Amino acid sequence: MSGADTSGSGSVALPYGGQVLLLVNPTSGRGRSMKVLPKTVQAFAEAGFTPAVVITDNLADATAQARAAAAGSLVAVLGGDGFLGAVAAGAMESGAVLLPLAGGRGNDTVRRMGLGLDPARTVASLPQLSVAALDLGLVNGRPYFGVANVGFDGLANEYGNSARLNLGPFVYLYGGVRAFFEWKDVVFTVEVDGEASIFTGWFTAVGNVGQYGGGLRINPLAKADDGQLDVVSLGSASIVRVISVFLRAFRGAHLRQPGVSFARGRTVRVSASKPLNIYADGERVGPLPALLEVAPAAVAVLLPKGSKVLR
Repeated sequence: MSGADTSGSGSVALPYGGQVLLLVNPTSGRGRSMKVLPKTVQAFAEAGFTPAVVITDNLADATAQARAAAAGSLVAVLGGDGFLGAVAAGAMESGAVLLPLAGGRGNDTVRRMGLGLDPARTVASLPQLSVAALDLGLVNGRPYFGVANVGFDGLANEYGNSARLNLGPFVYLYGGVRAFFEWKDVVFTVEVDGEASIFTGWFTAVGNVGQYGGGLRINPLAKADDGQLDVVSLGSASIVRVISVFLRAFRGAHLRQPGVSFARGRTVRVSASKPLNIYADGERVGPLPALLEVAPAAVAVLLPKGSKVLR
C-alpha cells in the first residue's frame, strides 16, 4: 500500500470520496473519547473528510464494524488500547487501513506509535502519515497490538481497571501499589520457539508494540514489523528490585537488571503453578495456559515517519 496522497488541495486522497469510518468506544478513558469526539469530527471535516461516526456497543461490535469495512478504506479508531486491538482484529480480515486515535486512559499503543494524545491534531497531520503493514500478536487466537502480560502486572492491571478514581495514566501505578500487597511468587514455565524456561518470579510480558501500563516500555526493543514477539520476564526478586525494574521500564532501561530475562520468537507458551489470567492490550483474555503467536504484516496502519514501532 502507498502512503497518504498530499497532492492537489493538500487534503489526503482516499477511496470512496473521502469517506472515513470513525469507530468510537463511549466508555474508553471514563468517557474521554466522547469528550474529544466533537473536535475530532471537526478536524476530519477541516481536512476534507466526511466521517461516518459509529458509537460501538462493545468490543465485539467494534471488531464486526471493522470486519465489514471495505478493503483499503480508512477506519479511524477513537478509544483505548483494548478497543484498538479489537478493531485491528476486524481490519486484519477486511484489509481496511487504521488510524489510531487516543481516546483511552493510558493510550500506550498510540503513544508508542508516535501519533500523540490529541486526536484532532493527529487528524490534522494526516498528510504526513504513511501506511505501514504491522504485525499483530495472538493470544489463544485473539489478536492484540501492544502487550500480552501475566503475573503481578496482570493483577495490577485488574486493580487499575477497577479503580473508581479518574487517575489517567497513573491508574496503573495505583493498581501496582495494591498488587504489591497481595502478590506471592509463582512458578512460571515460558517456552519460546520450543525452548523452555522455568522460574519463580513476578511476571512475563510478550510484546508486539511493547508498551503498556501508562508508559511502561516493558518490551523496549519490540518492533511491530519484524514478524516476532519480544518476551521479557522477571524472576525471583525483592519488592525493592521489582519497583526498580518497573521504574526503569518507563525509560526502557530495565533489561540489564538482575532477574530480568529477554527472549524473542514467533511462538510463546506460558503456564504457571497457580491460576492466573493473561491480559492483552489491558483486556482480560482468560486463564493460563496460553499460546501466543505472531501474525506478520497483519494490518495496515497510518503512522508518522520514523515511528518507534518500525525497524
